[in-house]
Amino acid sequence: MNQEAENIFRAGCEPGQFNFHKGLDQLAELNSAEFIYKAGLYWSEFDYTKGQDMLIVAADPDFIFRAGRTWQWFDYDRGLDSLVLAHHARFIYYAGLEWQTFDFRKGLNALLDIGSREFVFYAGAHWKIFDEKAGSRFLIGTRDPEVIFKAGALWKTFDYVKGWEALAGGVKEGAAWRGKAFENLKWKQALKKIWHEACHAVAIAPTGKNQC
Repeated sequence: MNQEAENIFRAGCEPGQFNFHKGLDQLAELNSAEFIYKAGLYWSEFDYTKGQDMLIVAADPDFIFRAGRTWQWFDYDRGLDSLVLAHHARFIYYAGLEWQTFDFRKGLNALLDIGSREFVFYAGAHWKIFDEKAGSRFLIGTRDPEVIFKAGALWKTFDYVKGWEALAGGVKEGAAWRGKAFENLKWKQALKKIWHEACHAVAIAPTGKNQC
């Protein structure tokens, strides 16, 4: 099947007579997402709307992502919807990195719904638009000390108060990551601020003397 699809694709790349409409239909019948995608790159005539429909039907997230990155025309809303419906966290994250047009709110909501702590963390570190408040709430809720520490170390903003509570709450699991927090500049600055504010909140004794 792959060889037949490749032959059709190569025929469309050769000079001379070729029925591009029929060739695309044949690739669809073979359910060849790879060569539908390649045809969109190399054929001199290509129906991008039809081709994207075929990729969505083939349900191959890799080639949907690649088409969004490299085709001359692509419906980004439909492309993202197809990745969201299929719960493809990895390619939702990649699309947020590399597509020219991307709905970051929809993308993050999808990652949160999927429950992918890995790609929520990566999105927070690398997407140009990201809701750190929602991301912090989700990652802290997982009680995973590694991703909590890493988010605090790499995100632009993070809920360090609740993040530290989560690290401190996991007495055994969070020990190593608490140690790393003391060595990380962003965490050290945040912890210093937390302790300073806590000190001033409780340190004024009835005598009026500061006990910090």
